[in-house]
Parts: sequence; structure tokens; C-alpha cells
Amino acid sequence: MIESVTQIFIDLIAEKKDGDAYKFLYKQYQPVLLQFATAYLKAKEPAEEIVNDVLYKVWQKKENIAAISNLRAFLFTAVRNACLNLMVKLKEEQSFLSGIPVQDLTAIDPESIVISTELSDCIRNAIQSLPPRCRQIYEMVRIEGLRNKDVAELLDLSVNTIDVQLAIALKKLVQAVSTFNRQGPSKKY
Repeated sequence: MIESVTQIFIDLIAEKKDGDAYKFLYKQYQPVLLQFATAYLKAKEPAEEIVNDVLYKVWQKKENIAAISNLRAFLFTAVRNACLNLMVKLKEEQSFLSGIPVQDLTAIDPESIVISTELSDCIRNAIQSLPPRCRQIYEMVRIEGLRNKDVAELLDLSVNTIDVQLAIALKKLVQAVSTFNRQGPSKKY
């Protein structure tokens, strides 16, 4: 069955029916790849984007498709790798924002996902509980990536005030993470 699907795709390419070839590829694999990617990411929108990107990239390199011995396995592997790359990217962004080192993603299990989610919620809540001006400065510097000097100019404050407010924010965030580490995640799962 898999070989016949791949052969139909190759035949459509050989007949220069590119539009039909893409539609065939999309119809054959998009639903199952989307289900697979959604299971990995737990979110439909990024899963759709990944699947569509993978299918489009395969279609762009359609001349080389005959070299792939198992198209289905190739597509699933490409989608899995793209999902893992996105997870690493999101983890790095989260780590950058929270100052926590990126953990090894090779051993992802449900418990670590729950803990990571709860820690993210803890950090998000700590940021939201900062005094308004302190939170604004923290978000401008740490999330938007502005320099302290630029934030000082925008808010008509001294650079020293920006530094002090960032120190206050970071101290409160460190306290929140320390409390989370002492108490541990909730055992709701």
C-alpha cells in the first residue's frame, strides 16, 4: 500500500502534474501527520504549520522523491524532528525569559511536562504580581529585548532606576522559583 502511494506520487510528478501531485500528497498524508504532530505538541495550530511546511518542502524537492525508500516513514520522521525543534526553541525562549537553563529534551515524560508547565505558570504569576512600573520595565528589558538605556529614555527615568527595578523584579522571580522548588509541583496529575 505504501509503495503504491509513493508510486502514484512519483507518476504524477513524471507526468508534470505538479498541482495534482501536491494535492495527492496533501490528501494522503496531511490528516495522519496532523494527528501525529498534534499529539507531540498538544496544540493544533503549530502542528498544522509544521505539517504544511514539511509537505511543502517535500513537494519542492519532488525530483528527489524516488530516492526515498519509504515516503511515509520519511514524512513522519520529518514531522517529528520539526516538532522536537519547535519544542527546543520554545524551551530555550522560556529558559531565556526565566533564567533557567535548558533541560535535556531527550527524556521528555508527562511528569516533566507538567512540572515545566507549572513552573512556567509560577514565573508568569510572579511577573504579573510585580508592581506595575517594575513589571513594565522587566517586560521591556527581558521580554521585548530593549536595552536598559533605551527603556530609561522611553520612560523618562534614569538608567540607575531601571537597574534597581530590574534587580527588584529578578529578586522576586528568584524567590518565586525557589519557593516552587521547595514546595515542588502540585500532584494534580
